[in-house]
Amino acid sequence: MKSIAIDANVIVRYLTGDDPAQSPAATALFHAARAGRVNLVLPVSILQESVYVLETFYGGTPSTIAPKLMSLLSLTGVTCPDARWVLDGIQWYRAKNADFGDALLCAYALHHDCEVNTFDKELIKNFTEITASEPTHSKVK
Repeated sequence: MKSIAIDANVIVRYLTGDDPAQSPAATALFHAARAGRVNLVLPVSILQESVYVLETFYGGTPSTIAPKLMSLLSLTGVTCPDARWVLDGIQWYRAKNADFGDALLCAYALHHDCEVNTFDKELIKNFTEITASEPTHSKVK
C-alpha cells in the first residue's frame, strides 16, 4: 500500500471544510485511507503546524482542537510515527490548556525518560509529571 505524508494545509482543509476546491480533495484523501487504498502519515512537525494554523487563523483552542486531532489519529489508514507519546501531548494540551509545543516536549520527555530544561516558568509549574527546571552552569560542568 502506498504511504503519503501529508502537509498541514491538507489537515486544515479536511478539519475545517472551508475551501470549496481543496476541502473535498482533502476529504477524498482521508476516505481513501479509510478504504485501505493509501496510508496517510502525519509527522509530529505537521501536527504542530496544523495546531498553529487552527489556533492563529481559525481561533481554535485546546478544547476544540485536541478532540479533532485525537479523532484524526484514530482514523483507519492514518498513522503518526510517534503516536505513542504524541497522544499524551495532545491530551496534556487540552487538559492543561497548554502550548502545544510545550505539551509535546513534556510528553516526549516522559516517554523517553528525559528531564526538560527551560526558562519557561509556566511549563515548569504546569507539567509536574516530569522533571523540568531551568538550566544552570552547574548542570553542564
